[in-house]
Amino acid sequence: MKHPNQSNSIKHFIKKVPALSYVVFCLSLLATPARAQDTMKDANSVVTDARTEILCKSMTQSLEKESRTITILNRKGLEDAAFYCGCDMFRSLQKFSGEIINASGQTVRKIKKSDLQKSEYSSSLTTDDYFYYYECNYPSFPFTVKYEWEMKCNNGLIGYSTFVPQTSFNQGVEKAAYRIELPAGQGCRYRELNTQGKGIEAKESTGPEGQQVIEVTAHQLSPILREPFGPSSAELFPRVYFAPSAFKYDKSEGDLSTWQKYGEWQYQLLDGRDQLTDPFRAKLHELTAHCSTDREKVKAVYNYLAKTTRYVSIQLGIGGLQPIAAADVCRTGFGDCKGLSNYTRAMLKELGIPSTYTVISTTNERLLPDYSSANQMNHVILQVPLPQDTLWLECTNPQLPFGYVHQSIAGHDALLIEPEGGRIHRLPTYPDSLNTQCIVADVTLSPTAEAKISVNEVSRLFQYEDEAGIVYLQPNKQKDRIRADINLSQADILNLQIKECKETAPSITFDYSVNSNQYGHKTGNRLFVPANIFRKGFSVPSVTKRTYPIHINYGYSDTDSIRIRLPEGYAIEGLPKPIDVTSKFGSFHSSVEVKDKEIHIVHRLFMPKGIYAPDEYETFIGFRKLVAGQYGGKIILKKE
Repeated sequence: MKHPNQSNSIKHFIKKVPALSYVVFCLSLLATPARAQDTMKDANSVVTDARTEILCKSMTQSLEKESRTITILNRKGLEDAAFYCGCDMFRSLQKFSGEIINASGQTVRKIKKSDLQKSEYSSSLTTDDYFYYYECNYPSFPFTVKYEWEMKCNNGLIGYSTFVPQTSFNQGVEKAAYRIELPAGQGCRYRELNTQGKGIEAKESTGPEGQQVIEVTAHQLSPILREPFGPSSAELFPRVYFAPSAFKYDKSEGDLSTWQKYGEWQYQLLDGRDQLTDPFRAKLHELTAHCSTDREKVKAVYNYLAKTTRYVSIQLGIGGLQPIAAADVCRTGFGDCKGLSNYTRAMLKELGIPSTYTVISTTNERLLPDYSSANQMNHVILQVPLPQDTLWLECTNPQLPFGYVHQSIAGHDALLIEPEGGRIHRLPTYPDSLNTQCIVADVTLSPTAEAKISVNEVSRLFQYEDEAGIVYLQPNKQKDRIRADINLSQADILNLQIKECKETAPSITFDYSVNSNQYGHKTGNRLFVPANIFRKGFSVPSVTKRTYPIHINYGYSDTDSIRIRLPEGYAIEGLPKPIDVTSKFGSFHSSVEVKDKEIHIVHRLFMPKGIYAPDEYETFIGFRKLVAGQYGGKIILKKE
């Protein structure tokens, strides 16, 4: 596997909570009290004070007051000095002020609301979303930046800002506080994640007029360090979710107390949106007249979707959660994940094939089973339960093979939106052993270390998905992509042929040749020849003290069969030793055989998906070193 998937960025789960307005803040480092030492050790930035106060006036209105102060210690922490604030028809930025303070405690710049950049999303989106941002590029470290702002929320509250005191790796926190107040009878639920033993306390109380008050405080949070093959930020960063029980959103009322109730509301949003015109209904039946099974009909509809629609995000008002009508998608030829999935659902309904609108997250594998909230999902797909098989259709990208469950949803929890309400269901995934890449290469060496190489490379399932984007590149960029994965300083890619097999278990095949003027190097009367040039990206992190479990997020199998024809006048002086090793982290086979004037090398690696204890890290690194040593092995040839 050439591009191993290790861990997700914090920005993945931040994007799922647009109300949060993730920002960064500041304070001078002239005096650092002893109690703050732990928050500064290994830190690139330190949040010295962060406060969020939310006053809910009703089920549709609230006022949020925020302040953030953060000290940026070095260039690596500069990203944390940026201000970002997401707005839409429900949320607007009312007030804003900021200032930059140098290491001597002097204010060197005042930041006004007019200094903020306002950005709307790209032309491929139909949305009322926009955001304000400020890029802070003060050149001298350390410095402090402080932001204060107010957000006004109208027309509906389906969720509240999430308390996330740390938003980056290597960020310490001195203190952070969050307070939300709601009128009597307007319930709010909250859920703490990753907070145990971290100096974070949540308490609930009742105000003098019966209002519900929830307060969360955080003190002296040490930086969370990013570790190779470590858990994702979503699994490490402490946070507290807040969600209403009952809600009003763009004149629509719903119940969020359970997933079943939330699903009931989502199902109501689909009501009447599956109607199609009579001419198009007739066209559907013509389109599928040649199909003898329901599966063939579903595939015909999926192929039609790919040819006639494109993705455009629809985020106008409640349209962020409600699909546009199927007839409108049919007429305009565009829609977002909601609209395209609902459109496909409507077409299948006309053909007598039931399907289920399904809400899912592309970033979080698991939904909290006993805590329902709208911000845990960010995508919609379609489930088609056929008698012999259940299909999962990615309607947003019907260029994906029919019936293929891609990496961003495979094995994830999803919420099926059924007439009876919402029901959590886990999507299938593929056995690690089927995510394969097989490379067969013939290398013909010259006495001057030049080489001509012919290559056949076949990637399947998840490894297919990692490589399939190449088909959309220009020919010269395709060659650049192939060349980047080959461990040769000089390589010309010639005669590249690409064959894509878009079946349920998809594959992509590359056939190409390589000319290289320097395959290894020559020293005196010896040639030092690489055993395997195709595993350039196999990394071996350094062994350091390990805090978190080892996460292998992607299971796969790689097999390389390489035949090297010896140059005239040279004999073999040294070969890599063959090995066979099996451990809990995987298995690796390496064989080297000499047949006449040819060297035959086979490398076979299997790395299963898994989670392992921190104290096994040294053994894990030892396994990777062994594999990397074989991939990087050298063959020594001596001139006769």
